[in-house]
Amino acid sequence: MYEAAFKNIDDTLRKDAGCSSELEYIAFARQPISREARVRTRRDNIHNLLNAAQRDFIDTVLRNYIEVGVDELDDSKLDIMLRAKYGSVDQAQKILGAPEDIRQTFIDFQRELYA
Repeated sequence: MYEAAFKNIDDTLRKDAGCSSELEYIAFARQPISREARVRTRRDNIHNLLNAAQRDFIDTVLRNYIEVGVDELDDSKLDIMLRAKYGSVDQAQKILGAPEDIRQTFIDFQRELYA
């Protein structure tokens, strides 16, 4: 009896929120977290994945993420960030390694940031 009533309430809330699935509704219903708080709570976990040179670069990316927004995590910005920090992609590769490794570091830290 109660199960059907709760399902109706859940369906109504989800539809009113403009969500098409339970997972989307859960994400909608969760309290948002600021970019700064997200970085603060996940930084140690991120740093554990990285060597010193990678930490230095990713910390720069995280500062941009806090100040500018989530667009700074777009893969298309990686080249621009490397040039801004190191002067050239070649110099970045000397410090951070092969292009594939740099890109993988950029992707992996984001998984941890949003874990």
